[in-house]
Amino acid sequence: MEDFRFKVNLGGMIEILSDHLYSSPDVFIRELLQNGVDAITGFKDRMQGDSDLSDYEGKITIDIEEEKRLVFVDNGQGLNEQEIHQFLAIIGESSKRNLETRRIESDYIGRFGIGLLSCFMVADEITMITKSCKNNSNILKWCGKPDGTYTVEECEDETFQDNSGTKVILNAKKGSEEYFTAERIEELVKYYGMLLHIPVVINDGSKSKQINPVYLPWEGRKTNDQEMMLFGKLMFAEEFLDCIPFHSEEGNVSGVIYILKYSVSPGARMKHRIYLKNMLLTEKGDGLIPEWAVFTKCIINAMDLRPTASREGFYEDDMLEKAKENIEKSIIEYIIDIAENDKRFFKEFFRIHNLTLMSLALESPKLFETLIDYFEFETTKGILTGYELRNSKEELVYAPTRERYKQLSQLFFAQDKLLINVSYVHSLELLEGMGWFFDLEVSAVEEWEVEELMKDLRPDDADAGFDFLRAANKILGNYDCKAELKYFSPNNQPTFYLLDENILFKRQIEEVKSQADSMFFSMLDAFAEEIPDEEAATLYFNYNNPLVKKIVELKDMDMLKTVVEILYVQALQIGGFALHNNEMSMLNKNILELMERGIMNV
Repeated sequence: MEDFRFKVNLGGMIEILSDHLYSSPDVFIRELLQNGVDAITGFKDRMQGDSDLSDYEGKITIDIEEEKRLVFVDNGQGLNEQEIHQFLAIIGESSKRNLETRRIESDYIGRFGIGLLSCFMVADEITMITKSCKNNSNILKWCGKPDGTYTVEECEDETFQDNSGTKVILNAKKGSEEYFTAERIEELVKYYGMLLHIPVVINDGSKSKQINPVYLPWEGRKTNDQEMMLFGKLMFAEEFLDCIPFHSEEGNVSGVIYILKYSVSPGARMKHRIYLKNMLLTEKGDGLIPEWAVFTKCIINAMDLRPTASREGFYEDDMLEKAKENIEKSIIEYIIDIAENDKRFFKEFFRIHNLTLMSLALESPKLFETLIDYFEFETTKGILTGYELRNSKEELVYAPTRERYKQLSQLFFAQDKLLINVSYVHSLELLEGMGWFFDLEVSAVEEWEVEELMKDLRPDDADAGFDFLRAANKILGNYDCKAELKYFSPNNQPTFYLLDENILFKRQIEEVKSQADSMFFSMLDAFAEEIPDEEAATLYFNYNNPLVKKIVELKDMDMLKTVVEILYVQALQIGGFALHNNEMSMLNKNILELMERGIMNV
């Protein structure tokens, strides 16, 4: 049996990188930076203990030359000819791999041996001049082309007369010129390498500028809030409300969580700065930052988490999950701390981010107890906080929909009874959570509770209203409604319309039918058929009201019909119900009839 070797089509490999692996050609800067950092790290590891190199400082220099030419230089360990053939000609081989264990050392950023190929996305040729730190190494020039061919030859270069290192030279290919301007290079170096501890210097022919600071405000000594706030402004070009430094042993993850000064939608996706070994990995916080933490922007640097092959995300494993849990814990502990120790600041924080904090409270029992007292609820006794509600010593009765609350609130308000509107986002879940957490009675309003706000008529008044009720029920039967006479407050309210939820749904179907295309009629009718026919709305007439007492005494049936129908439509309007076309025309007709009869002057 004969053995064969796999062959790699380099042109096809480059197409995979540009079309499927990397999100943008600008990652070539990231790959050059990480190769330079790893070369310097390798040099330090190799020369460890060498007293002659005690003053060694790694440095990366980027020269932007005329005619769209980029020269990238590091003073790291460099490569000899054997390493060039091994690491640059074999796709997937990496110089960071331990030759004995075949594992990537944890100090290195790069892992997959494909980074340099990203340069082919912006250049038709890669020229590399390098000198190894190993004894008696020559200066070598390697030229690679996207067709898979390359050359290696000895050369002279004064950059490496006295030290080792690597120089990569790129000339922009057609269509990639935008990536070779001083402004663009500086932008990309800041974007990818702002956290690097190795100085990165850009020369554009007129000036030399170091891009990155060598000290990060949350590392190495006691944190300074002012420095961290200024650093956040520099990184994100905006000011923040506060910041939370944190560190997680899991994954060796550290950084700063910044609190936004403005509210955002709970479904928003913030852009963060997520780094791996001080090199930008992604702006997405997926898998690392809790989904509910939309009120934050984070700078996070992970030293031990594993990147994906594209280096645009982390490999999902237990270490990543534990790091996420620690970040979540840091945010929760921060919120609890300011709630307990800085009431004034917490109120401002809560005012801005209350909607997002609702979602957070429902996800975290620990935070629910802290936050529930600050949430506000609309009630018939005004806007009440969770604290005021749970200490009100009243049964927590709520109206499940906005329509129901609007309909019933007038009665509850008039009699100083508590009714809570839970039609707002998360209001019902928070109220039910409060009931469970503090062992309080929480329930939806029932019809019998509404009727308890009304009193039955005395026998003599019931007798006086008997004929009226019989006539009113006949009139209102055309509108799926029945009539009742009661005493209730306020006295100046002549009627109260109570609508069963099923009938409300039926009215909504009729309203939609009046506006919908005929093709939907059969579907809407099918919904309506599921509603029991015996369900009915009730129009309560308030016998405490002077107008109602006059109507009860009416003997003219035509006049009675006109007035009852007017009061019926008025009750619908007060309750916030949409009128059907026949109800509006009926109202206009009856008002016109009253005017003709001269009733308006009675």
